[in-house]
This record gives sequence, C-alpha cells and structure tokens, in this order.
Amino acid sequence: MRRFIVKKDTLIEYVEMKKSEKIYYEIIERLYNNSKYLNENISLKKTNQSVINDYARKNLISPMVNELLIKNNVINCDMKII
Repeated sequence: MRRFIVKKDTLIEYVEMKKSEKIYYEIIERLYNNSKYLNENISLKKTNQSVINDYARKNLISPMVNELLIKNNVINCDMKII
C-alpha cells in the first residue's frame, strides 16, 4: 500500500475545486430541467436567469464556478444568460 503526502494547500484547492464542480453541475441540471419541463408560455431565458440569480444571491457562485459557466457559454461576464 502506497502513501501519498499531500500538502494542506493542495488539499484545500482540491476540495474547493470539487465543491465548485458540484455547484456547477447543480446549476446545469436545473437549467436542463427548466428547458425540459417548462410550459411554452413561460419565458425560458427569464427562468434560467432567475436560477443564476438565486445562486448568486446565496453567494454560491465562486470565481471558479463563474469561470466554468463562462467557459461553457452558459453566462457572460455580467452574469446574464446567453
């Protein structure tokens, strides 16, 4: 059995990255569910923007989550849905 020596900074960065990925996938799942189950008369863009605003209001969108959302063309730099 091998032992790995991990520094505290590396561990903290890894945990932060995993939390960011989890939040990112939750946001993507909610956006997908909106597009799948929403009625036609409700604006999809407004509901998706409200999902982003909810996460931003709860301070769950960290710079790492923001970077993932921008990189995958979900939002722009101003936190607006594309």
